[in-house]
Amino acid sequence: MRKIPNLILLITVASFQNSVAHAASVSFTSKELFRVPFGKNREDLGVKIEGGNLLIPRDFTLDAAGHFYIYDSNNHRIARYAQDGTYEMGYSYSATADQIFAHADSVENLWLLISDPTQGLYYGVYDSHGKRLREGIFSQYNHYQLHVDDNATLHIILSSTKNSGITQTFFLDEDSLLMKKETVARPPEKHHQVRRSDHVYFIDEVPGGSSKDGPVNRVTDESHRGVADIQGDVIYMTESGDVYTRVGEREINVYDADGSFKGKALLKGLSSACASIRFDSSGNIYELDGIPNDNGKYTSDMPGMRLIYWERR
Repeated sequence: MRKIPNLILLITVASFQNSVAHAASVSFTSKELFRVPFGKNREDLGVKIEGGNLLIPRDFTLDAAGHFYIYDSNNHRIARYAQDGTYEMGYSYSATADQIFAHADSVENLWLLISDPTQGLYYGVYDSHGKRLREGIFSQYNHYQLHVDDNATLHIILSSTKNSGITQTFFLDEDSLLMKKETVARPPEKHHQVRRSDHVYFIDEVPGGSSKDGPVNRVTDESHRGVADIQGDVIYMTESGDVYTRVGEREINVYDADGSFKGKALLKGLSSACASIRFDSSGNIYELDGIPNDNGKYTSDMPGMRLIYWERR
């Protein structure tokens, strides 16, 4: 089974205390990759005002080849752009869709999960040219939750709003291009294992240890000896063992698996942009933000969206 990389890890954990002090070795610099205007053309993104609120694209994903897949919900599609902002193709879905999820795997196939209140759950897999390779419908389920484990395997928990008694967990198997039923219980969400060189560290949330910066978690080694305490939310872990945590809305900290602080990024832009960041395998950060006016304000007449790249140094 191949693993599905490049997901933002929605795991609850956090920022290290009680660790040996180290000078910061990681920093981030930001630059704008491209802009996409709002409009009616095929290459534009959709925007609308509903209930006095400006509805703009918020979510996106990316693949290893530098394609960006933006959830263009106002046009009921996933729009793919090249790294320079050139529009390449779109993946349309029904206007009645309730949940949308897109993910590009390690060979640049795009997986789509679409739930519909009446039709159930659809999944499809498309190659890098937009050709559909596999699809299926789970008509008895119309809702899903996602869980990414420490091995970067994506688990999908299917349920039904019509029948609360049915639920089933699947995982996305990249080799067979199938959603396969789980035969064992999925890993716990608040226990994590991080490997660094020849050492293994475990991260567990401390019951009742939450603070204004989020939950408190304890890092232990192979002998279950306490190494460090961390605060905040762990949102990503690299294959090399770095742990990314979120403290507050905009601060992203980077730590070694043993708890030593390595550096931070202080994000800017819309709150929704800061909440929906994505990572590549090198630990660089990507942010889909609105375009502010000359005074740095995000007004209701903003002309479009911009993709910001936070390069790790």
